[in-house]
Amino acid sequence: MKKIYALILMAITAPALAHGPTPQKTDQSVLISASPEVVWKRLSEPCAIKDWHPDVVGCDSTTALKRTLVLKNGSKINEEIDEMLPSEMSISYRLGEIDIKALPVSSLTGRLKVTADGANTKVVWVARYYRADTTNEPPKGLDDESALNAVNAYVKAALAGLQKPMPKK
Repeated sequence: MKKIYALILMAITAPALAHGPTPQKTDQSVLISASPEVVWKRLSEPCAIKDWHPDVVGCDSTTALKRTLVLKNGSKINEEIDEMLPSEMSISYRLGEIDIKALPVSSLTGRLKVTADGANTKVVWVARYYRADTTNEPPKGLDDESALNAVNAYVKAALAGLQKPMPKK
């Protein structure tokens, strides 16, 4: 009888020992010497990102809510806009089909928010995501650390690019 109880106890507790990936978060911001309206215009134009993000070399926007970014290494990021709120200067998006050579994640949602900060403009970029390999023991390159490093680097480069003066047209 003890063996039966032991088996039942193991069956009940075994799922608690298994775990999947831990959600990751990137939360970065930057101050820009420009008005919120100027920064918002730059952020809200679907393919303007190729003009200010140093890793993005191309962009194809099939609709106002979808775009495909081409990175320097040839990989692609497919983004889908969930919500664009011009009155709040906020964009929420998610990755569609994911190329793990671009970002080693299995899913990602993000939000960019533009606000006035004194004479400057503050841009906050928050992303939540899971590593590319969602098994319990992912290989190097598809693990939490790789996802965190890649997304942090991508967002950091983007915000640094936004800080640069806009070219005169």
